[in-house]
Amino acid sequence: MARSLEQQYLIDLSHAWAKGAAGPVPAPPGIDPVAVRSMLEAHNVEVILGALLPEAFKDEAFNRQVEASRGRSIDLLLECERILPLIGRHAERPVLLKGAALALRSYREPGQRWFMDLDLLVPRAAVRAACQELETAGYRPLPGGRDPKFYEKYHLHRVLLGPAGACVELHWDLTVPGSVYHLSPTGVIARAKPDRLGRQPVWRPCPVDQILHATYQNIADGYLDLRRVLDLALLAPTLSPAEGIMLVDLARRTGLARSLALSLHLMKHVTGVQTEWMDDLDHDLGPAAHRLIRGLDVVGGCLERRARDVPGYTALLHLLTTPRDTLRLREVCRLLWVGEQILLEMGYRAGALPGAVVRSRVVAGQAKLLARVGGLAVRAMASAR
Repeated sequence: MARSLEQQYLIDLSHAWAKGAAGPVPAPPGIDPVAVRSMLEAHNVEVILGALLPEAFKDEAFNRQVEASRGRSIDLLLECERILPLIGRHAERPVLLKGAALALRSYREPGQRWFMDLDLLVPRAAVRAACQELETAGYRPLPGGRDPKFYEKYHLHRVLLGPAGACVELHWDLTVPGSVYHLSPTGVIARAKPDRLGRQPVWRPCPVDQILHATYQNIADGYLDLRRVLDLALLAPTLSPAEGIMLVDLARRTGLARSLALSLHLMKHVTGVQTEWMDDLDHDLGPAAHRLIRGLDVVGGCLERRARDVPGYTALLHLLTTPRDTLRLREVCRLLWVGEQILLEMGYRAGALPGAVVRSRVVAGQAKLLARVGGLAVRAMASAR
């Protein structure tokens, strides 16, 4: 696939970072520094990859953004240290998830990994009491404009906003109810590794679970986050042979094997990092899926964050990575079935769900989305010939 100078340079930066480069990466003639900076900031990798830019590519506003991003990660980890004792009163092994866990140990220094909020996994029975503790400490719940029943029945975490602006998500699950993928929270807690954040004990997911959880997030977001590609490039090479076997086995048992294969495809083509067990997962995708991936140019889709702007793109990748044909058919039917879950997610109240007219409009919108999915697939398969 033909790439813009800026996209190719972003790949060059990622390759150099993965190889441990310390100095600036030369830029090709004619490249637009403003576009490069915008891409780094859109992916929130201005700290880690911005360090490899030539000095002429950096301006005062960019340097301020780098320092703000670095400081935000440090501030969030300090806030996490403050609230861990409150959560620990009700959850014996709170597990620090996602960006905060990666910043704490996987990156050379915590400020290199930007993250938006603090995600902690606790048993569901501990969620209510832990939320009350946080509210006593100045946090307030963020309902997101949805009926509480949506969070009780169809969601996986509570969201709270702290007095200093920190956002905390208390998870009791890692995949939404009814999903074709299922990463067991009890398994993740049992496999978690003990650690410390300042003076406080905390647990981190084992690398296998960190990879699988990020894989699930990729599905939900449409594979648009370069941070997760870099995370995978850090984590995958550290796995022992036994952990590689464990990852492949768990990926298949959780339904995430095809999605993990797609994530590894991105890792390989964006950072140049490969692992011994990648080929095994490639077989889970099959020739037709590989052709669709080529035709869609999923690498370019990640770099330009295509899932934000192209209707049907995320849904198509989800169907591509769904584990079996029968489940794929079920997911198509779910898109067209306007039940309580979709209506609550749209913001309707549990006691006042709309009638047939509104539901038929939603079905029409979903059918239009499916038509776009089909159109994207046909064009991608044709371009891959």
